[in-house]
Amino acid sequence: MRLRSVVAVAAGASIEPALESAADAVLLTLNDASAPAATLRSAAVEAAPRIRSAGKLALVVVNHPRTRLLRDDVEAIATPDIAGVFLPHACEPQDARDLAVALREFENNRGIEPGSIATFPVIDTARGLLRAAEIVHATPRAGGLVFDSAGYARDIGAREEELGPRLAYARGVIVAAARAHDTAPLVVSGGSEFLFLAQHGFAGVVLPGAGFVPQANAAFTPPLALRERAERQVSAYDAARAEGAWVARDGREVVDSHTVRKARQNLE
Repeated sequence: MRLRSVVAVAAGASIEPALESAADAVLLTLNDASAPAATLRSAAVEAAPRIRSAGKLALVVVNHPRTRLLRDDVEAIATPDIAGVFLPHACEPQDARDLAVALREFENNRGIEPGSIATFPVIDTARGLLRAAEIVHATPRAGGLVFDSAGYARDIGAREEELGPRLAYARGVIVAAARAHDTAPLVVSGGSEFLFLAQHGFAGVVLPGAGFVPQANAAFTPPLALRERAERQVSAYDAARAEGAWVARDGREVVDSHTVRKARQNLE
């Protein structure tokens, strides 16, 4: 699932700019208290097929389980048109499990392949950061972790920062936790310093609008040298497996199943 650029659409806003852009995905918001929940769900259900028809992934931000709105959110949006669900304010593994249970219920009831709707816990607190690896590992349907730097900065009493060392530790934890579990580390960005974030290991950004999509896609597209390396690793591993081995070698590097899963992600 390639997610270099995810355009977030605010409640009541038009999705047309996002559809006309080269964004990989459009993120629809249900967790907005300024609009009735039923209105937002209806808008998401209506928009999702259009997003999918435009060749983009339709993603949805649901409400946190403790709001008691989650199950109704999932009941409304669990369709084959939805590729993934963002879970805001994920603080503990049970939050991810609660979402996974709700998704599985409606996937089973509607004939959707179980596990096909990915989950993306959003880390925006110190509590969530310290348990990030457990949260992303809590359910096999996790597609990645999302770092909300503004929310995290507010939680710890710091100034928000996308560039520089202030939140470097938190960025590193998110990237390490996501990559260790073969998922995508994403970051919420106001539209600056994409190359800096890509060099930290992030796979893509959540944008507040479509204007920065070209820059995001350029920054988060793996460079040619990385793609060539990934192709070598996949080829070597496939050849090794054909001979009954479980690992291959690429120069001095050991290429195992974990390495190859990451290599395949770079080739998507």
